[in-house]
Amino acid sequence: MNEVYVIVGIILLIIGLIDFIWTTLWIEGGAGPVTRHLSTGIWKIMRKVSGDRGYILSLAGPLLLMSAVLMWVCLFWGGWTLFFAGDPNALTNTQVKASASWIDRLYFSGYIFFTLGNGSITPNGVFWKFATVCATASGMLSITLAVTYLISVLSAASQKRSFAQSVMGIGSTGEEIVQVAWSGKDFHNIDILLNTLASDLSKLTAQNNAYPILHYYHSVQPKKSEVLAVAVLDDALTLLQFGILEKYGPNRLLVKEVRSSIQNYIDTVQTAHIHPAKQTPPVPNLRRLRQKGLPVCSDQEFQKTLHSLEERRKALLGIVEASAQKWPLHN
Repeated sequence: MNEVYVIVGIILLIIGLIDFIWTTLWIEGGAGPVTRHLSTGIWKIMRKVSGDRGYILSLAGPLLLMSAVLMWVCLFWGGWTLFFAGDPNALTNTQVKASASWIDRLYFSGYIFFTLGNGSITPNGVFWKFATVCATASGMLSITLAVTYLISVLSAASQKRSFAQSVMGIGSTGEEIVQVAWSGKDFHNIDILLNTLASDLSKLTAQNNAYPILHYYHSVQPKKSEVLAVAVLDDALTLLQFGILEKYGPNRLLVKEVRSSIQNYIDTVQTAHIHPAKQTPPVPNLRRLRQKGLPVCSDQEFQKTLHSLEERRKALLGIVEASAQKWPLHN
């Protein structure tokens, strides 16, 4: 018995099992430690190599997703191979009537993990037969949950693009959204939309919490970028809540609900080691809205409010920059 092989094999299996369950089943836990560091490392490398070119970064999400699955397979497959290598007599090659070689053990661990059925390699003794059953069970569990995880992530990636298009379809900046929402009398036209966006953003936040890899699904087109949509929506809400005279504004409760959803989104995304920017993003300009006849407050009052929102806006800018996007500029 070679205890070193057995111990190393068990360690690999434990690491793989913890990271796999952490990532796929623990909704509050986000990505497992191995998956999280793997995703962060590959993303940083891709940004450096690509020079933040959109088309190359758009491959990051699928690449990271497949890398995570491949990493789990390697940990489980390698762990079981080393575990069965701990005893020279654990496996027998029935074709040559001799103890299995290293290639045989690698082959045996692979086909039982991927549940391919029996081959020419058989386990010797009750213990190794039981270990074979455990390896097969881990393979069935892993494959089933991995497929479910892939489908869930791809579905969530489609939903985040749908959210982005819903927001950016109204306007590419906060000022544009405010102008579109003005009915000539008030801003209550946007009330129903705010209610819908609050619900969609809450779902999006929950998905980002459950699947942090979503943050690395980069969109080439700004109108399909979730982080830009959140930034634009927050600018629009800042204008509606603090830049527009209160008696003309939309439903205050709905505005507060959406702003709360955005703050939850910021808090969730920042758990992926994304830090606030050092500078604040460009400030919405009330002068242009005033020139178009919208009922806005004074510039001095608005600037005081923006000062209290600096940390929030820096956090949003940090998320935008970490996504290799640029803050939407006002025309």
